[in-house]
Amino acid sequence: MNLGDNKKIMLGLIEEYSPTNQYLTADEDIRDRLNLVYAPNYQYTSQLRKILKTKTINIEETSDSTQETNLPTDLYQFKRLIALDSNNNRISPQYDIIGKKIYIKQKQGKYIIEYYAYPEEITLDTKDDFELEIEQDVQAILPYLVANDILKVDPSADYTAFYKEYQARLQGLDTRNTLSSAEVEEGYL
Repeated sequence: MNLGDNKKIMLGLIEEYSPTNQYLTADEDIRDRLNLVYAPNYQYTSQLRKILKTKTINIEETSDSTQETNLPTDLYQFKRLIALDSNNNRISPQYDIIGKKIYIKQKQGKYIIEYYAYPEEITLDTKDDFELEIEQDVQAILPYLVANDILKVDPSADYTAFYKEYQARLQGLDTRNTLSSAEVEEGYL
């Protein structure tokens, strides 16, 4: 889903969506604040279900030296480093993370940094075709959080209804990345 589609949902929830208006709403006050209100809420929801990314480093030959590589600039939390030899067999990597760099003891192979990333920032200039990086289930609760903040300044609006709905949907959010599984083989008891 892109930012414009998410805005349409939020504006529809607060009954301010205007499909014929190029700005999606006739309310100038809301229009002028939309990206500003989306920015912190988008950042916040990205921490509910973290954005998982990878960066690959290829080391061509084995040596006794250490290769210094910058960690990704959007790194929020380091998850793990997976190392594969030329036959794609796992090898045990020797590495250290110091500051914003990773130092890998050079063994020939492919090194995959798995990490959680910050989302790209939403600014005043972010266009509506900007693709949201957060997971689909979190995209679905983002409009309620934004609607809550948009209506907080309107004394006649019951913005708490949107916050309550956000909280209810948040309770149902399953943040697991993997599920437990078991294999049963035929045999004797």
